[in-house]
Amino acid sequence: MKDEVYQSCKKFMKKYPKTIAWRLKKHSEVVQEHINDDEVVLYSFAGQKNSNFLQPFFTTVVVFTNKRMLLGKKRYLGRYYYTSITPDMLNDFELRTNILYGAVEIDTVKEHFTIGCLDKKSLPSIEDALSKYMVNEKLKYMKKNSN
Repeated sequence: MKDEVYQSCKKFMKKYPKTIAWRLKKHSEVVQEHINDDEVVLYSFAGQKNSNFLQPFFTTVVVFTNKRMLLGKKRYLGRYYYTSITPDMLNDFELRTNILYGAVEIDTVKEHFTIGCLDKKSLPSIEDALSKYMVNEKLKYMKKNSN
């Protein structure tokens, strides 16, 4: 599907309207461009890739596929940021809330990043999707490499 990531993010934003995210279609296009034909979008959400809720100008789309986690952010003048994280690189994650918003902090082998300005009500959904993703993909990865 051509705009599978965008539709998934739009569904997330409709369900959790207090989340701060702009230009979803543009950010989603970055990730959609890099999804392989054999990958399936399992879950996606958008938020601000920073830990300071007073700076809501770093919208990033986060997508879990059946093979990896993808992060995309469209910049101006044709530039973009794209990150692909394979399951073996994931360590753990942490959920945080403040008075207004929630945030998920994801720790990988190489990087530690925060997706913030999330509707607090979205955190259980993100936690569930991220936990299932990490457990299932790590089990698959370990099983594949143990043979």
